[in-house]
Amino acid sequence: MTTTSRSESTNSFFDEYMQSSTGLKEFIENSQKALKTQYLKKVKTDYDTEQLERRLVLHSSLEMHASEIYTKEMFKRFQKELMKSTCYIVNSVKDNGTYMSKLYLVEKATLPENCRRKYRVTVFMYEKIECSCKKFEHSGMICKHIIHYLDKKQKIKIPESLIMGRWTMNGNKITGPLPYAPPAIGNDGASQPLRYGALCKSFQDLAASGSCSVSRYKY
Repeated sequence: MTTTSRSESTNSFFDEYMQSSTGLKEFIENSQKALKTQYLKKVKTDYDTEQLERRLVLHSSLEMHASEIYTKEMFKRFQKELMKSTCYIVNSVKDNGTYMSKLYLVEKATLPENCRRKYRVTVFMYEKIECSCKKFEHSGMICKHIIHYLDKKQKIKIPESLIMGRWTMNGNKITGPLPYAPPAIGNDGASQPLRYGALCKSFQDLAASGSCSVSRYKY
């Protein structure tokens, strides 16, 4: 998402609560309403993620594990990769030049053999796995090539090295001390509006961080 699209998204969110004629007092009150609405939406999403039953399509061990760890949206993405993985085959490469890793070639079986693209799945020690498609590195979601390899090896769980914490159900339940950074107001800090805006953002960041868990909230 570009800076422009992020700005437009933010503006559209506040359009319902702000107008060009909005005064300072009304601005603060409406900002609180907007943040409360956003918070309630987040609470509902968290509830749906934790309480609503996931619909399985293949009923495999990997899919069951994914349903237990991923958020609702990321589980849907996993299922798409899982369904695509059924069209692939995997072959091991006996001599890949190193004893520290094993190399596998994954290709789409539904294509003519001379049109197949071979993806390199490298398995290192301690269950670290990489694929030449680099989907996991780019999006944080495990790719269909690795899923197919795990399925063929009869793995019942996704390796921890292939699970991004921010895409899991407990990703927003952060523990530990509250991070703090002074609000950045630039070289024009003498301006009252800039100081006010910087402090408002700092307070919002603190509220977002402090609401992540009960221990943080009490702290």
